Amino acid sequence: MSWQPDWLQRSPLFAPLMALPQALTRDDDWIDLDLLNQYATAHNITNASGQTIQFTASDTGQAYETRIAETSQVPTRVNNWHDYFNALAWLIWPHSKAALNQLHIAAGITAQRDRRRDALTLLDESGVIVACADPALWQLLQQHQWSELFVGQRERIEKEMAFHLIGHALYEKALQPYPAMTGKCQVIMVQAEFFTLEPAQRQQQLDRLLAQQLLQHPPLTPGEFAALPVLGIPGVTAENSDPSYYQNTRVFRP
Repeated sequence: MSWQPDWLQRSPLFAPLMALPQALTRDDDWIDLDLLNQYATAHNITNASGQTIQFTASDTGQAYETRIAETSQVPTRVNNWHDYFNALAWLIWPHSKAALNQLHIAAGITAQRDRRRDALTLLDESGVIVACADPALWQLLQQHQWSELFVGQRERIEKEMAFHLIGHALYEKALQPYPAMTGKCQVIMVQAEFFTLEPAQRQQQLDRLLAQQLLQHPPLTPGEFAALPVLGIPGVTAENSDPSYYQNTRVFRP
């Protein structure tokens, strides 16, 4: 897909990326890797070993996760949305991305991924981190009680629940969204005060909490993540202000 000048304004799903400097999310052209690397250096974004992350277009043939762990180099194709969003995810989820890489290495890098690495990859590609102050709201999502959650509890969601994309493939899909676009959710339970923080502070706090949670309780199978049709998140699309939007059981499966 070619460069899309207005991409950042297209969807509220891109909101976490607005914490980054405009130079990294500008709308006039593809971002030079040097700018990404300058930001990573200035903000001490590192792999689990403390080496500064470097986005590089070169291909050494080394396994992807191994290369990040051993050299801190993140293979990044230029003029490529998927890799661009992966780089931006490193910048806004630095601790979590480092934790994911660390867990990949701990699981063992082989030609065939096991279920643990499948789960890590799913979160990395399609993850939505759900900050939630009330376990009952999270339970509604897990149980696919879509109308009760997004219609009946809509006002509460604004104050007690937030959805932050980490999955770079999901960000890429958001450029051309479709009704069945689905994220895989990992919950982070927070206090109500979390929702009074500035957006950038929320993002930083979630990153640290997620990294800690991943390292303490690594996901073991992809089935641990709750599925979420992301266009159902209140405010993401104008259409979901109509309660009947959630009656489409081909998308909002019971």
